[in-house]
Amino acid sequence: MKDDSDAGLRSGRAAFDRLGSDHLLVLALTLLIGGSVIALVSQNTAARAGPAIVLSLLLAAVGTAPLLFCLREVMRRTPDAAGLPALLQGVCGRRLAAVLLALLLLDLLATLAGAAQSGARHLYAAAGALGAAPQRWLPMSMAAALGLLPVGLAAMLRPRRALLVACGLLTVKVGLGLLLVLLAARYVHYGNWVPWMPSSTGPHRFGLGGVVAAAVPLLGVFASAGLLLGVAPRVQRPHRQLTQMAGGAVLAAMLLLMGLAALQSGLVQFAALDSTRPLSVAVQAVPQLQWVLPLVPVAGWAGLLALQVVVLLLAVELLPALWRRPGADAADHDDRDPGRAVLALGAAALAMLLVPWLPERAVLPPGLAVLPLLAVLCLGLLRPQGPLPRQRTALIYLLAPLAAVLCLVPLARQIQLWQG
Repeated sequence: MKDDSDAGLRSGRAAFDRLGSDHLLVLALTLLIGGSVIALVSQNTAARAGPAIVLSLLLAAVGTAPLLFCLREVMRRTPDAAGLPALLQGVCGRRLAAVLLALLLLDLLATLAGAAQSGARHLYAAAGALGAAPQRWLPMSMAAALGLLPVGLAAMLRPRRALLVACGLLTVKVGLGLLLVLLAARYVHYGNWVPWMPSSTGPHRFGLGGVVAAAVPLLGVFASAGLLLGVAPRVQRPHRQLTQMAGGAVLAAMLLLMGLAALQSGLVQFAALDSTRPLSVAVQAVPQLQWVLPLVPVAGWAGLLALQVVVLLLAVELLPALWRRPGADAADHDDRDPGRAVLALGAAALAMLLVPWLPERAVLPPGLAVLPLLAVLCLGLLRPQGPLPRQRTALIYLLAPLAAVLCLVPLARQIQLWQG
């Protein structure tokens, strides 16, 4: 009898994928660099910081340190590896937690649909560079909707396999990006970096003020690494692994974006980078690199497809919390359950319906809902929770409000831009 029960326990555990540090790193990197973050960096280079955008990236990465500290403390207080829904319920109650979670899921769906739109534009740009015009027989909105079908199929896989697909796609993007850096480095004109920090010409435009202003939206991108909380029940030691991998992904993304920003600023004058496809603009200035032009949008498409897989995977992880009873253990659920496939296809279908209604925009990691959600978790640390060492208590009372403010500043800036 004992052997039978042990076999059943092993079988149940095998049906619930545990994620290792490598899976978490892929997930975090895809959230950070899978979208249109290169376009965001380039637009802020042109409009705010100039070549000193590398300082903005450094400031944004440093700004995530208080958030990562708070997330580690939040998970320390829940040693049973509770997921994001349970953490929210512990901080703000079941009803408000359900509202925040529903807003996050809507944000994930909007990001999924926007990434599908942007991916279709990248494929059409690659076809245009080769002399084809697919928009004549296939509207872009239809191509974007159809592009969500393979994403839904990938999300039906068990999480480890879905992240393997995302890893392959992200490798294509990063690999082509590094190839471009190696090829284009010899054509960099260092005079385009002078002055390295242009003088201030207005509020939040160049100078130190521009560097800080450019760091604000980048901080919102880097903070999206906090979405790793969505897979906390699948991690053996979440308070260590999640924060370590999130911090490592932020550092890797910062260094990669610094290299690309320096390359772009060296190929063309930084004013020319205000574009939704800045790498193509920079490469066009080098006649010897014209053959690379079709590869640049292909790299963008691969990153966006990886982002769609990861976002849909997170949505499938979080959706059951809307009806799952409080205290239910996620590890009791079978990843081979047909209901999981239904959720993946259903979420992809909802995103397909959203595609025609969304305006064209640069696709970044989910932020409209995740940033206030992370701020709530940080402020929840201020509630008394048993005896703690004095130094650790002081750090919590110092860094928790700071992390909450740093989460809300990019959101306030984005709302201000929409209203303007």
